[in-house]
Amino acid sequence: MTLSSEDIVAIQQLAAAYNHAVDAGDGDRFAATFTSDGCLITGQEVKGHEALAAFAESVPQMIPGPRHVLSNLLCDGTDDSATLAAYVHVYAKVGGEGPPALITAGTYSDTLRRVSGKWLFEKRTFTPD
Repeated sequence: MTLSSEDIVAIQQLAAAYNHAVDAGDGDRFAATFTSDGCLITGQEVKGHEALAAFAESVPQMIPGPRHVLSNLLCDGTDDSATLAAYVHVYAKVGGEGPPALITAGTYSDTLRRVSGKWLFEKRTFTPD
């Protein structure tokens, strides 16, 4: 069975929750968007709740005022597994002041799994442009 409209919306909401959590440096909320064995690949692999939480907590410290913006989300899948492809632009207050500026762009290539009725990232890979 293909993904339902409800599944697609849930996956899009998961991606939005991920962005809000990482931008806020909310480690636990960020890690909760992943399966228990989930990982994020951004040139290095970040795996497990503790490592994912620490990663998210560090983002606002490294990048002042971060804003992750996703577009062109493309979902596919069946039953309890799915994929998500999306473009991402990351903005920040360069030098800590002034209006946000684009600091990087790229793509996400994700695998997701439904766990206890909830969609979660199993593997999220960021590839910069």
